[in-house]
Amino acid sequence: MSTPSPRAAEPVRRRTLTRRVAVLGLPLVLLVSGLGTSAGVSAALRDYGVRQAEEASRQLAGDEAASLGDAVRDYTHAVGALAKTVGGQPVVTDDVFQDLTATMTSLPGLANLTYTVPVPDDPGAVARAQEELRAQLGTRLTLAPRPSPAGEHRFIVSYRGIDTVGTSLGADAAAVPQLAEAATAARGFGAVTVTAPYVLLADRSRPVQEQQQSVVFTAPVTGGPGQADEGTFRGWVSASFRTGNVLEATAARRTSVSAGLKLWDVTDPAAPLLMTEVEADSALSPESVTADVVAGSRRWRLEVTPTLAAHAADVGRAPLVALVGGSVLSLLLAALLFSVTSGRERAQRKVEQATVDLADEVASRRRSEEALRTRESELGAYTTVVADRLRLPLSQLSALTDAARETGPATGADWLGRLDAADRRLDRARRLVDDLLLYAQVSEMALTERAVDLFATGTLVADEQEALTAHLPEDLRPRIEVGPLPEVVGEPWLLHQLLARLVDNAVVHAPHGQPALVTLGAELTGSRFRGEVWRVEVRDRGLGVPSDRRASVFEPFAGEAADVELGGNHLSLALCRRIALRLGGDIGLDDDPRGGSVFWFTLPVRSTQGMTVAPSVAAPPVPALT
Repeated sequence: MSTPSPRAAEPVRRRTLTRRVAVLGLPLVLLVSGLGTSAGVSAALRDYGVRQAEEASRQLAGDEAASLGDAVRDYTHAVGALAKTVGGQPVVTDDVFQDLTATMTSLPGLANLTYTVPVPDDPGAVARAQEELRAQLGTRLTLAPRPSPAGEHRFIVSYRGIDTVGTSLGADAAAVPQLAEAATAARGFGAVTVTAPYVLLADRSRPVQEQQQSVVFTAPVTGGPGQADEGTFRGWVSASFRTGNVLEATAARRTSVSAGLKLWDVTDPAAPLLMTEVEADSALSPESVTADVVAGSRRWRLEVTPTLAAHAADVGRAPLVALVGGSVLSLLLAALLFSVTSGRERAQRKVEQATVDLADEVASRRRSEEALRTRESELGAYTTVVADRLRLPLSQLSALTDAARETGPATGADWLGRLDAADRRLDRARRLVDDLLLYAQVSEMALTERAVDLFATGTLVADEQEALTAHLPEDLRPRIEVGPLPEVVGEPWLLHQLLARLVDNAVVHAPHGQPALVTLGAELTGSRFRGEVWRVEVRDRGLGVPSDRRASVFEPFAGEAADVELGGNHLSLALCRRIALRLGGDIGLDDDPRGGSVFWFTLPVRSTQGMTVAPSVAAPPVPALT
């Protein structure tokens, strides 16, 4: 029975694809159209909801800024009124100051109230002022002058603390830059001024997490109507407010649930200063709106960030309902249309799929046959090489038997020489057969992984080479130096084979009439991200490898005829590559700048913890030098 070829099956596939497009096309068009319409409606509803949410945020920011602005105006009016009242008193004792400020203690965020007088920056003037104030106030007031860049001292002579510890009576307010700047401006303009935000002196003894940025409203005091010093500057009254308490007091209760607030001092736009913030009860959205508040000569900015829940509530659920509802309806209609149109196509598809499967099976068998023929051709090539290599020892044996028949009796020495030569040829043939078997089996052989001490293995390889070359003159024996080598995880016998063959290759290719100089070493390469590996190197000072041979040096039977005369069989380095790959590594060849070559292989870095170290065992003998 004939089976369709891949070329014949191609039209079948095209027809199947055409029918599937026809069956799926209309439901897909309906589905895509419905989903697109649903998405469009949802996007439009969401855009509208986002605009509504933004408008709600702007309205909220405006309301909060207006509330804060009202508080600022109340503070300004209260401090200005206090300054006029103090100016109308002939003498301001501490009792009088406490009575005058009693009605201000309910102001939100108020920390303290002070009355400050100026004194020239002169020790004598400070002493005279202290005596006069003591006599005037009837107290033991002690003035504490501090270095003042303003050219005068500004001593606090009356103090009312609201939520502070201790008192600031006698303190020199001129030592605080923010107070000094605001007081100078208030006297110059004759109006209430506001300081830059700072931590009050009375608050600096508190734990850091309890400290707040505060501002001070300062008003100039002049002698009032009917006073002996009418119109004369007396000093300043000041009210300190903690900004955190102020913002919490002015913020609406719904705001703390629906938004987070931050208050900035942006008088200097290049260096905005965060004064305080009111945290929301839940996560915030990434979008914020702002509104400005004027406080004296300073500009504050209120930043309002709605919570995700508030933002979602403002946007509404209409976009989601439109998207989900439209998508579900589109899916149902598309599914109904698909079920109506797909019945006949399903049966045809099964028949044609069976035809395609049969064609694929035929193609797979053909690929297997081609792979088998390729394998047979490779085996044929190997057979040719092996036959060529085995012909020489067999010819030697044939010549030996012919000589025994034709030459008659021969001396014992002659026979020993001929037998030695034949034995060497047979030994090479045996090693070639062993290497071919190992080459064929190493990729599939089961691995018994153990911890292997490469230094001990390298030392054993060096000892084996020393034994194999013991018959050479001492000045021609190889010198093998085993440097630091790591402990790795692998198959002990294969690792011994790998090191022994690379060292033997270096010894065999030593310059004629010179001893082989071989060095074994290792280094850690790679990275933790890509994986660390041990790079084990076998360096020699031999003949080197020509550049045109480097690409094929690890291919089977890729060597030169001279290598056979040196004792090789053109399969050892190919075996090294198979072993390195089998152990999960790689192998390569580099030039040594000092002369010779550097053969290297890599092994993955793996932990040997809990593994017993395998004893060093000898590999089958490597070729001996002749």
